[in-house]
Amino acid sequence: MELGVTVPVMLAIAAIYFVAGAVKGASGFGLPVIAVALLPFVVPVEMALALNAVVIFTTNLQQIRQAGEIRAGLSAAWPMMAGMAIMVPLGAFFAEGIREQTLMAILGAFILLFVASNFVNPSLRIPAGYEQRTGFGMGLVSGVVGGLTSAPGPIFVTYVVALHLQRAVFMTALGFIMSLFGLTVALSYAWVGILRWEHTAPVLLSLPPVLAGMWLGNLWAKRLPLESFRKIVLILLGVIACMLIRRALA
Repeated sequence: MELGVTVPVMLAIAAIYFVAGAVKGASGFGLPVIAVALLPFVVPVEMALALNAVVIFTTNLQQIRQAGEIRAGLSAAWPMMAGMAIMVPLGAFFAEGIREQTLMAILGAFILLFVASNFVNPSLRIPAGYEQRTGFGMGLVSGVVGGLTSAPGPIFVTYVVALHLQRAVFMTALGFIMSLFGLTVALSYAWVGILRWEHTAPVLLSLPPVLAGMWLGNLWAKRLPLESFRKIVLILLGVIACMLIRRALA
């Protein structure tokens, strides 16, 4: 395959996206963090970012369709979407020239932040009347982080959780935010040269396993206590984050 993507490497990419898709199917989020944490072990960081951008867009369109609360989800999501769309190109611009070791350290740090925030799981609530301003501000921050790492999860999940939405609206709002993020970061990565035509085949081959993982994850969520599944995933993510940071400092 192109870009040095051999059959064993492609199988590894498929396995990573299957696992990441299963987590997303069960919880509604987590795919970008897991994928961007694991992919740099089998492909260059820039290729990992390129693949993640397209997969994020596709899977979240599917999530919007499944959840179905279009009007309520978009109403909750649009302030963050606006801020994110403005700042993703800036993050992507810096991602193109950043050293691989530095990017790995950033990835590891944000994954640890994601793990810590989910273990602590504070009962946050945005004060009435401040939802739009808070969402826009957090969208600006998550846009820069997302452009750098393709995984702004710690920021946008915290915001949506703090809105205390019903589960269907929660899932739809996350789907809208991440669909726009995926589209914006894909266009930004294409602009700066991270996402190229050579990535087409790996991207297309990644979609079936990630969608299959989402389907299976949805089944798991109905049988396995979500809290137990969530803790297992967070522990694995913490180990992976430490490995990335150690690799960056080596």
